[in-house]
Amino acid sequence: MATEIICNDGGAPSRILPFVAGEALTAGDALSIDANGNAVRADTDLFDAELMYMAGVALTDTASGSECSIVSGKGIICNVNTDGTNAGKGLKISSTPGQLTESTYAADAFSTVCAIALDDTAVSGNLHRVLIIGG
Repeated sequence: MATEIICNDGGAPSRILPFVAGEALTAGDALSIDANGNAVRADTDLFDAELMYMAGVALTDTASGSECSIVSGKGIICNVNTDGTNAGKGLKISSTPGQLTESTYAADAFSTVCAIALDDTAVSGNLHRVLIIGG
């Protein structure tokens, strides 16, 4: 059985969009779009440390160069790769490709927050429920 990424869209305007995978992707990876228009794992280090924005979440595992599906939208609940979360905390793109990490509000601009954690867990690299809010 496939990894369940979409938990509940609650009627929120979400879309499953087709892109070419710029690298191998794993279901639940937070994704950005690279300079070639390909889907890649979101990473703060992609373009010389510029802030990367989350385009959505990988719906399935995909090989590099293949067509991939991205779940995109605001107000949707998805299982996303995180480095461990505390429920209610804002999440931002991590320097670990495809992963979200907790925002440290004092150091981060609120515009960097792209999701809210819905689960308490200390386990890194696993899929955790998050509410996608943008970014």
